[in-house]
Amino acid sequence: MVVRRSLTPETFLTLPRRGDLVPNENGTLGLFSVSTPGLGGETKEEWRVIRLSSGESWTLIKNDNTKTHDVSWLPGTDGKKIACLRRHDGGATELVIADAVPPTIDPKPSIQSVDLFDGVVQHLKLHLLADGSVAFAVVGLAGEDGNLYNEEKAPKSLSSARIYDTARVREWDTYVKPQKYAIFYSKLVRRDNGQWSVASQLHNCVKDTALEAPADMYIPGNPSGNFDISAKGIAFVAHDPNPSKIHYSNASDVFFAPVDSWSEATEHRATCMTTGNEAALGVSANPRFSPDGTMIAYLKTPFANEADTRLIIGQICSLIAVDVFKTVIDSSWELVPSSFEFAPDGESILIVADDHGRRALHQLKLRHHTKPIALVKNRSVSAVYPLTGGSGSLQVLVTASTGIEGSIYAVVDTAQKLEDRIISSTNYGAKFGLRGSQVSEIWFEGANETCVHAWVTYPSNYDEKKKWPVILEIHGGPADSWRDDWHWRWNAALWAEQGYVVVRPNFTGSVGYGVKFASGIYGEWGGRPYQDLVHCMHYLAKIPSLDMDRVVAAGGSYGGYMAAWILGHALAQKFKAIICHDPCFDMRMSFLYSDETGGISDFNGPPYPWANAKSLDKWNPARPELLQRWAQAPPTLVIHSDRDFRCPVTDGLAVFRTLQAHGVPSRLLNFPDENHFVLKPENSLVWHQTVFDWIESWVGKGPTE
Repeated sequence: MVVRRSLTPETFLTLPRRGDLVPNENGTLGLFSVSTPGLGGETKEEWRVIRLSSGESWTLIKNDNTKTHDVSWLPGTDGKKIACLRRHDGGATELVIADAVPPTIDPKPSIQSVDLFDGVVQHLKLHLLADGSVAFAVVGLAGEDGNLYNEEKAPKSLSSARIYDTARVREWDTYVKPQKYAIFYSKLVRRDNGQWSVASQLHNCVKDTALEAPADMYIPGNPSGNFDISAKGIAFVAHDPNPSKIHYSNASDVFFAPVDSWSEATEHRATCMTTGNEAALGVSANPRFSPDGTMIAYLKTPFANEADTRLIIGQICSLIAVDVFKTVIDSSWELVPSSFEFAPDGESILIVADDHGRRALHQLKLRHHTKPIALVKNRSVSAVYPLTGGSGSLQVLVTASTGIEGSIYAVVDTAQKLEDRIISSTNYGAKFGLRGSQVSEIWFEGANETCVHAWVTYPSNYDEKKKWPVILEIHGGPADSWRDDWHWRWNAALWAEQGYVVVRPNFTGSVGYGVKFASGIYGEWGGRPYQDLVHCMHYLAKIPSLDMDRVVAAGGSYGGYMAAWILGHALAQKFKAIICHDPCFDMRMSFLYSDETGGISDFNGPPYPWANAKSLDKWNPARPELLQRWAQAPPTLVIHSDRDFRCPVTDGLAVFRTLQAHGVPSRLLNFPDENHFVLKPENSLVWHQTVFDWIESWVGKGPTE
């Protein structure tokens, strides 16, 4: 008998969170992390191994309190050993190699301390070389001499002053450090006694250059995706150290640093890959070597059209790259890839891309006149790894989720001859009585007669004969979308289980509906998306079970901007309350005090008042005539954190103080230790409780007869 638990903020925030499943080299085992937050206690971290054939799993590292990180399969050991990094006092980092066998075979597995690096290093990458040694690379800060820098051993200054000579001052939630990040490399060799050792000191692949590698080390996510290694060298993403204009300061390219010997400093300088197209200036990501190491592929998002991310590939011998979609498909691809991996034979690429509200998996064969083939479209994929073991058609190990399931590990057959084989699932749906039928889709006519898609999530006790309060959620980005996935911050199932129907429209500008739809927001920040929301409310009013007298709007980041925009327009009168999380507010100055310098797409030109005042002011929620209308605004909860450098806290304060000046019922929730995201378990609990209390105080919860 399954005992159903209630999905509350407390139960939600203490659920175990599984990482992506990574296979060993022969495709028999998978490695994954499990993080279990504790309310009032430390987060427990463990690393587990799962047998892909049976789903049997065992713990490898337990209750580590996050000291161990970058746990990876050690290539060349048939999945019997792992390598990892471990933090030490004094700013040092230990490299460890350990057995990965189940405790039934060896209850006391061998653990070897290989080396201790004098500095903080992270993002370990490993590659098997022809002689049986293992090339590896890590990322750390470099001192003025180019060697690994240990912040904890640096002399302490009596002054806290910071001095900057470029516009790159702070990123995400951190002031940029004087030292630059660098990729350091060496190799592991196995001695005659079976023990492993590092062949040489760490070598800096960007020493004596102005480059910082990889890019985006201060940004949340996975910076390790911004570099790759092969026997031939290192490919990495780096920003232009001397951008021609401030709004191009986040421009980045892919560089190749040849490495002749992984135990010696390279004599080659890193060289930039080029497409020979000046219009290609933009942001690069996800560099990957082909399996034979002769090619590098990567993603490029041009500033000229930031909705149209391209897949680029080139030979390392020439570093001249071409657009894969135009070369192979002979046209653009309407979907926007977010990541990809080469198939083991190098003849096709596995592409993850947003596709109508899900993050789907496609395979593109690298032959002329072929088109991507959809492999997974019924859930949202977060990671893919081709399995090299076995025979027959290519099998792919996929990590995915849905609106009611937190983590699914599955094997997908690229020939589509077999059903996906589920290896393991978190079974959150069963634990909390959630059903797939609670998540549905609607389409409605939006601005300019465009079809707009929305997700609707119902509570598990939904009865269509009753009338339910509605929450209209507005996503951030705006180049993003609501997906059928399990979100750890804005979780639709959690919101619905409090007694609401949650509606999530993917308005104009959302990704996954074609390049034209995504680019429809350019020069229209408060235009077409706002009209889409107006049309969405008209559509919802026709559904008998929705109580349109009890509707709340909630949005964060761009969604917070839209909440502020709504406050000055007629749509505000349709809501009984509004939740405005981390808004950007005064668009005339927004990109000057944000860490995001902006491109030229969103406002059809540079985002600066002296260069583009008319466009910025057109969609500015802080225009005086709009602020006057806030006197009739619905009760509004404003949330903003002090370490948010993307949309600085002063924006949220301005929204709140404007509401207060008008006498509008309003509340400010502030976190001094959070950034654009509220991540600490105790803070997240307060966030959820405050949000749900605010909603209930104005529209109640649950149905009316």
